[in-house]
Amino acid sequence: MKKYKLEAIIFIVNAIYMILELIASRILSPYFGSSNMVWTSVIGIILLSTSLGNYLGGIIADKKNSNSNVKIILGISGLLIMLIPFVQEEFLNLITSIINDIKVGAIISTIVLFFIPSMFIGMLSPIVIKLKMQDLEKVGKVSGKISALGTLGSITGTFLGGFYLIPKFGCNEILFVLAITMFLLISLVDKEKVKKNIDKITIGIIIGIAICSACFYLYMKNNEKNGDKVLKGELKTSVSFDTEYGRVLIYNGITAEGEIVRCLNIDKGNESATYIDEDKCYDLVYEYTKYYDLMFESLKEIKNVLMIGGAGYSYPKYYISNYTDKNMDVVEIDQKVTEIAKKYFYLNKLIDEFNLEENNRLNLIEEDGRTYINKNTKKYDAILNDAFAGESPAETLTTLEAVQKIYNSLNKNGVYLTNIISSIEGGKSEFIKAEVNTLKQVFKNVYVVPCTYKDNLELVQNNMVIATDDELNIDNTVKVDTTNSIILTDNYCPVDSLVP
Repeated sequence: MKKYKLEAIIFIVNAIYMILELIASRILSPYFGSSNMVWTSVIGIILLSTSLGNYLGGIIADKKNSNSNVKIILGISGLLIMLIPFVQEEFLNLITSIINDIKVGAIISTIVLFFIPSMFIGMLSPIVIKLKMQDLEKVGKVSGKISALGTLGSITGTFLGGFYLIPKFGCNEILFVLAITMFLLISLVDKEKVKKNIDKITIGIIIGIAICSACFYLYMKNNEKNGDKVLKGELKTSVSFDTEYGRVLIYNGITAEGEIVRCLNIDKGNESATYIDEDKCYDLVYEYTKYYDLMFESLKEIKNVLMIGGAGYSYPKYYISNYTDKNMDVVEIDQKVTEIAKKYFYLNKLIDEFNLEENNRLNLIEEDGRTYINKNTKKYDAILNDAFAGESPAETLTTLEAVQKIYNSLNKNGVYLTNIISSIEGGKSEFIKAEVNTLKQVFKNVYVVPCTYKDNLELVQNNMVIATDDELNIDNTVKVDTTNSIILTDNYCPVDSLVP
């Protein structure tokens, strides 16, 4: 096994490299969202850093190729990774305060936080190839083997990070573990022949691991304390969680009326809020959520409702507590978000107070909204859609095929309501026009109600879009010009380029 130590290092550091890339997108998502633009920025910058690292590593290998170089690079990489949890929040807050362009902000943030660690990791492959080179006639075999091991490591890191580590643990916790792993890898590198028996680099390994372990412990204790502070209603504090689908940030803020509310942020989007006063914890904070009650403007009784997107369960709490003879199914893709809602957003209180586990008035479904409606056979009087990926709508629910499935899940003259963030006129209205045009292909009538700025339709705002075969008499509706608008389909759904 001794002769394969360097190969093992290459495999593991490439796994770390891919986990680092996945974490980069998660760390940036609360500040810039999780759109293709953010992913493109992260992937592009980290690939650039790795390319530069490969180039510099080749130069180092030709000048002075030694095991000590591998140790030094592993140690520096570990230190740089360990620093990320301590600098990310203040830096990202600063960047978002001075840069409004998402692409520019994401690129700069990726460069500052992840470029140099990725570059050092990229240095290792050419150095290891040179160290393993004993026969010039086997150059292709050696370089091919190292490249293949690196790729296998990257695949392992992708699956390990995406399917297990990030959903189970927080990004900062994983970063500390990655840093410690980098220090531990130094012990796999053979010692150079030196005059003294003391290996100073080994001492550095011990010190590095001790520092990482101490920082990890302090971080975990601090995050636990912050969670308690948020629950107590303290301001200027927050707690974050990483789930399989995004990074969740919870914090307390103050409304214009001076009331304290607890907010749920996922990938930059403000998904839910609740008053921390238990006497008002079922009341609606965001004005647009009150417009879901427009479903009761229909000419038939609303009894059974499906809501796609739970998050903090703001409207389900209001609905169940105010309409005690009605039922609701809520489809939420992220089980961890539901658990957060139970602890931080009074969902458990609702379940206990209204005996929901016994009477089944509220049915919590863990599934993707699109896959649920694809196979659903139940009929609803109304379907409400509040599913977002950050500030962008869940694009799989916007297409013609999805709308047809939604229509099939409704009773006769049932109502579909969806919240769309857009202007109604002007250059930032392309998405709502496309979605209204798509809905018109299936439903006889589509109504649009701006939730905030009724006198200036060029401003971006929440808009409640209501689709039904029924004739409804709804106040404050506006006409949306869908001339020349596209129809969104599963084949062509450019949501990222259409949303404001």
